[in-house]
Formats: sequence, C-alpha cells, structure tokens
Amino acid sequence: MSKFPSTFQPARKPGQAPTTRDASDFLRGNEKLAALLPAATRLAKLQQDCLILMPGHFASCTVLQIADEELQIAVPNAALATRVKQMLPKLHAGLREKGWQIAGIKLKIRVIAPPLPPPPRELELPGSALASFAALNQNLEKHPRNGGLKEAIDNLLARRMQKQKG
Repeated sequence: MSKFPSTFQPARKPGQAPTTRDASDFLRGNEKLAALLPAATRLAKLQQDCLILMPGHFASCTVLQIADEELQIAVPNAALATRVKQMLPKLHAGLREKGWQIAGIKLKIRVIAPPLPPPPRELELPGSALASFAALNQNLEKHPRNGGLKEAIDNLLARRMQKQKG
C-alpha cells in the first residue's frame, strides 16, 4: 500500500527545467488555451510535412497559418523567397498528396532580427585590488614610457571612486 494518494505527482528536482509535456499539460488544463492546442498541433504537423518535402529550402521557413485553404509561409529573406517560390508547385502537390486541403500558397517575407547581445558585464574590483593599483600608480617611475599606464590607472581609479560615491 502506497503512502501517497493516487493523484500525487512528485516535484521536479531542483534546477530541472519544465518539459514540453508540462507545457502541453498546462495548455490542456486551461479552458481558453486548450482551444489553441489542436490548431498548434495541426500547424506543427504541417511544418513537419513541409520540411520533409523541401528539407534544404524549408529549414529557415515557418508555417504561419492556413486561412481559406491558403497556406501562408514566413520566409526570412527575399533571396530564399525566390528559391522557395520556384519550388511551390512541388510543395503544393506533395502537401495535397499528404491530405492537406490547400488551394494556394502565399509567401511572406519576415526578417528575423538577430538576438541582442547581452549587456557588457561590469566586473567589481575588491578594495585591496584598488589599493594595489593606487600604490602602483604612486610608485611607478616617472618616465615617458609609463605615461600611458599611469593615465590608464588614474582613469580606472577615478571611475571606481565615482561608482562608490554614486
């Protein structure tokens, strides 16, 4: 006899990411979102069929929707749109063979912006490091070759002092 009720679901381990199954369970559990699941599943299957029919060309494309028996596909640039457009009769025939009721296919160029780079990391120097830089700056021989280094250390110390005040 189990000490847990039949509805018991163990928690995920710490740090374990939710799975896709968890997401679909969530969608099924919400009345309004559950209505989207069949459409999303249908579009995912159509995307997969398009990839099978045109593996080289369709890898960067995305099925957007089927409206009034017209398939709309997002293409990332005009050059690929031209190549895909030449292959549309083959794609259309292949999809009809697979049972999709599609009267036409329309391409839409959707430029996907690359992700923004993360903001630069600001490293914190401990007080002992700043004290060491200050001591180095004071003890550094006054020589024309050391001018650039002294200036850089001065700038570093000035920026750190401003941050501590601000």
